[in-house]
Amino acid sequence: MPYSLLSGVLLVCLSFLVSAETDTSQKTLSPLVVTAGLTPIDASDYGGTLTVIDGDEISASGAVYLSELLRSVPGFAVNQSGGIGTQTQVRIRGAEANHVLVLRDGVRLNDATGNDEFLFNYALLDNIERIEIIRGPQSAVWGTDALGAVINIISRQADNKNLQADLEYGSFNSLKTAVSGAYASSNWRLNGAITGVDSGGSNISLTGDENDGYENLSARLSLDNDWTDSLTSTVRFSHSDAMNEYDGTDFMDTGLPMDADLWTERTLTTAMAQFRIKPKASSWHSRFDYHYSDTQGDNFSLFGQDSSTAAETHEFKVLNSWGLGQADNQRINVMLDHRQVDFSQVGTASNFGDPNQSQSYHVSGVAAEFQGVVGERFTWQASARHDDFNRFDDVDNYQLAGRYQLNEQQRIRATLGSGSKAPSFIERFGYFPAQFIGNPDLKPEESTSYELAYEIDYDGHQLAFIYFNQDLTNEIDGFVYDVNADAFTARNKDNDSQRSGVEVSWLGQWTAQLSSRLNYTYTDASEKDAFDVSQHEVRRPKHVTSLTLNYDFADQRGRFYSTVRHQSSQLDNFYSPSTYLTEKVRLDGYTTVSFNASWAFTEKTRGYIRADNLFDEDYQEVYGYARPGAGFYIGVNHQFF
Repeated sequence: MPYSLLSGVLLVCLSFLVSAETDTSQKTLSPLVVTAGLTPIDASDYGGTLTVIDGDEISASGAVYLSELLRSVPGFAVNQSGGIGTQTQVRIRGAEANHVLVLRDGVRLNDATGNDEFLFNYALLDNIERIEIIRGPQSAVWGTDALGAVINIISRQADNKNLQADLEYGSFNSLKTAVSGAYASSNWRLNGAITGVDSGGSNISLTGDENDGYENLSARLSLDNDWTDSLTSTVRFSHSDAMNEYDGTDFMDTGLPMDADLWTERTLTTAMAQFRIKPKASSWHSRFDYHYSDTQGDNFSLFGQDSSTAAETHEFKVLNSWGLGQADNQRINVMLDHRQVDFSQVGTASNFGDPNQSQSYHVSGVAAEFQGVVGERFTWQASARHDDFNRFDDVDNYQLAGRYQLNEQQRIRATLGSGSKAPSFIERFGYFPAQFIGNPDLKPEESTSYELAYEIDYDGHQLAFIYFNQDLTNEIDGFVYDVNADAFTARNKDNDSQRSGVEVSWLGQWTAQLSSRLNYTYTDASEKDAFDVSQHEVRRPKHVTSLTLNYDFADQRGRFYSTVRHQSSQLDNFYSPSTYLTEKVRLDGYTTVSFNASWAFTEKTRGYIRADNLFDEDYQEVYGYARPGAGFYIGVNHQFF
């Protein structure tokens, strides 16, 4: 890392007298968050926008899929190509879908075979303790892919013996079963879970009557050991095997989806080993990590397997941390990491070309961070990172953040930082005969961003106002028509993209039993076209609002949780088979209502009834793809011990 970059970050931060506090958009904040820095940070000291969704709220919502839960988070816009299990993209503060890094217990889950996007349609809410969401660029800590946000899913780790099971059945012939349990001794803890979902699905095209089904089976296992008072370890393993059906596109006449017998089978295997050294009476501690992931995606039709892609990742990390000051309330962290990614694509060669190939790249990084405290009211954080890629230019990123407590009720905060996104394998080397040809000369996407916020607590209520602004350069357009090749390709855009907006969050605790949460986001995401005219970007609704009510009754035996979501109209792309041009189309805004009502029959058995899209709203989030109508589900959870 250039020493001038790191020293400059630290020097600027010393005079950066602004504020930081956690986002109040969710019900409860964890005392420590593990995603916001190289080492855990107290939630009240973090210098950025943080949302924590705890296990209690996940259970209260009754949500089965991660994407459904994220729809109520400020700054989030979700676009799903139909019903259960169909392609789902999440854009945060106007950023691209592959600009969000998703982790499970710190292990990267973004799919190198899927344009480096996290595949939200396969993400079940299984065995989760909490979800930490950091909005804004986080590449100074996490490197590439963390250009717009980081979502870290923290697995449940019980420290006592338990066993529980869930069973749910409902609309679209959907069945969910789950079993989880734990066994603990004085110095070790074993946790495991298996979750299965099987759905007949709904018809995602606007014509025809074929339903597109979905299956997902996931298993997780973890072992934590306290070898000595100073040495601890964690081992985690997960595997998921999923299948989703989807429709083809009528490229000859309508350009819209039409019924077809197509499906994808996908497996994901991850493993993690971590060793922590923390000597007693020492301000220094260290951590060693090894992360592994293996993804395999196979595409099928009635004629057999059409194509497949696979990616394997190995990542190594070494972290050292030193405490400074009284009670080690200030800290310096330094981390070295190395990641190797191998990609392969298999398909049938034809006169249009041969898609079979194997590619790889590796990146080595060094990151440094200072977590500081000045007096009793001001906390700040400075991070810098250098990534050395073997296939394209090196990238430097930084982040500066601070928080100032005006008084017991009021806070102000601000952050300034940069982010980067390396070109994906698909963008650089993807080859789909007569459809897409990769561009190996692409440059990494880069951005700079800042945010300002004011927060206030009053009479059991919490109110937050956040302004954000981001400038994206070298944005990759993966839908550029190459006349010479007679196919689409990817290119870096010449013009910058601008994203700015406002997030407003209001958490109200009306009584001991009744609470509410209102979130509103205004997003202005624009880019200049070939004629230098500013255009609003597709799939970025300007207005997204959600209102959630949570009511406990009958001494907490009963619970009612309901969310109303409204999203304004948005633009989408439509490729016209008659003009051979991409046109802009407008999707109407919509409002949906969901609820989950539960009742504890005994101390160990709880039943529930859930409704999605209660009033059967007819809407689309991707042009030509119908979202499902009203869905009703009934389920039971039983704790054996």
